[in-house]
Amino acid sequence: MYLMHESLQYDEALDQERARHGNWQGLSLGQVMVTWLVHILSEHNHFMSHVQEWAEKVPRTLEALWGQSVRPTDLTDDRLAEVVRVLSLNEVWQPLESRVNHQMIRVYALPVKQVRLDTTTASVYGGNEVSVLFQRGHSKDHRPDLRQFKAMLAALDPLGVLVGVDVVAGNQADDGLYVPMLARLRTTLPPQGLLYIGDCKMGALATRAYVQSTRNYYLMPLAQVGSVPEDLAAWVDAAIKGKVDLMPIWGVEGRKRLGEAYELKRRLTAETETETPTLHWVERVLIVRSQSYAQAAVRGLHQRLAHAESDLQALTPPRGRGRRQFTEEAPLREAVQALLQRYEVEGLLKVQLKREVQRQTVRAYGSSPARVVEHTRYLVTVQKNQARIRTHEQLLGWRVYVTNAPVSRLSLAQALQAYRDEWLIERDCARLKGRPLSLRPMWVSREDHAVGLTRLLTLAARVLALAEYQVRRKLADERRTLDHLYAGQPTRRTDVPTTERLLKAFDHIVLTIAQKDHQISYHLTPLSDLQRTILRDLECPRKLYQQWIPKSWKPLKI
Repeated sequence: MYLMHESLQYDEALDQERARHGNWQGLSLGQVMVTWLVHILSEHNHFMSHVQEWAEKVPRTLEALWGQSVRPTDLTDDRLAEVVRVLSLNEVWQPLESRVNHQMIRVYALPVKQVRLDTTTASVYGGNEVSVLFQRGHSKDHRPDLRQFKAMLAALDPLGVLVGVDVVAGNQADDGLYVPMLARLRTTLPPQGLLYIGDCKMGALATRAYVQSTRNYYLMPLAQVGSVPEDLAAWVDAAIKGKVDLMPIWGVEGRKRLGEAYELKRRLTAETETETPTLHWVERVLIVRSQSYAQAAVRGLHQRLAHAESDLQALTPPRGRGRRQFTEEAPLREAVQALLQRYEVEGLLKVQLKREVQRQTVRAYGSSPARVVEHTRYLVTVQKNQARIRTHEQLLGWRVYVTNAPVSRLSLAQALQAYRDEWLIERDCARLKGRPLSLRPMWVSREDHAVGLTRLLTLAARVLALAEYQVRRKLADERRTLDHLYAGQPTRRTDVPTTERLLKAFDHIVLTIAQKDHQISYHLTPLSDLQRTILRDLECPRKLYQQWIPKSWKPLKI
């Protein structure tokens, strides 16, 4: 709470954007929001119905933190609903987010050079056929039965601190969400000279043209659509035949070889809606073969080959009760082709169909004489095309990346390392949807509540990332580590702790209040060396916890 109130000033930012209503008493709207965020981060639960009961258990703590008494009515469902309703308003959220970004960049001296963008979805138990926000679409939660909405996220390197969020309908395509986010980020971050990193859905030509027109840089892999597969095949063929010089790519410490790559340049032209209707620029194309990616692809290929061979042979099982037999060649060929396409092994397996005629003697019965019955069936034989498989293996593991950044700004090795850190924004998505913030699933029926609550949770995600960044930076500067953070492993040390583990270290601090007659005594659990170290690394006051105890107190003997 100290970070949100003192360092980031969340409460002041909201109160300045939304003036207090004349009849509003008690905690301000910003203070209600910060108190709710404290509950979310400590209880891992964003439900409104649990906040008031939680606050009633820690009245003195909240009173000490706010410097005023906190009434039960300050944290009712109605007031929390007002928080998310106000946050759902663009005229409130956009200046609030901009103010928060400027504050955290200034206070924590965050480097503003690279920004990562990605989308995620959140399933919701609500909505109906007339919903605008809650729609059915491709579910990243693997819940196609539920309606969902989509969030476009933007985060700063090097630790994935969120600087932007847009909430849109769940059936919108990802590629159309990048330009609006980029345009909004230009009002918060430096408008020029930034490197924007995204996945292949950011590779639309219109998106790349917009980044180029605003004098920024982009880096992303290209999707295997359009002419890209044919182009990539030609580029890979040139590498395999030795027509180009491949440069080895090494890890950060230079100990492990990650792969090999080369680059070329090409001119692009795009129509834009800016002052320059037709835009021309030079793009660097990076053709990369990752060793780990290639090994995984080869393993996947052989698994597909094994499954395809097994399923193909299962098309013609031995004769028996309940076993389907193909008696015509055309349907069998269609089934074989469907399996080859399903497992993407066309040309890698040699499949032959053999017609077999079996004769069966049926003995005489009654007036029916004995006779010979013929049964026609087809057999499938499968053989691996080893030569083609070896050739195909050489093509695996290659990927193409594009960037408009000059070599002086982003070398080939730096570009590949930058994209390898794409997990940073994926971690933000995991935090938002996982236990720390529990965005998924959302039990709301109002769309403005869903928008406001999502934006609220991104404010909590900023706190988690900033606390982590601050502590890790301190540990790196002083070349030390922390221990006693892992349950059951007291001697395990780390110099990259997570905020979740840092907060867990403060679980067992208890303030005991005892009253006898008119005398009140207080006892606060003494802070351990680890807890004091964490407070120092977070640059929190040394007596942060002592403020819970009034100045005129008498110690409680225990």
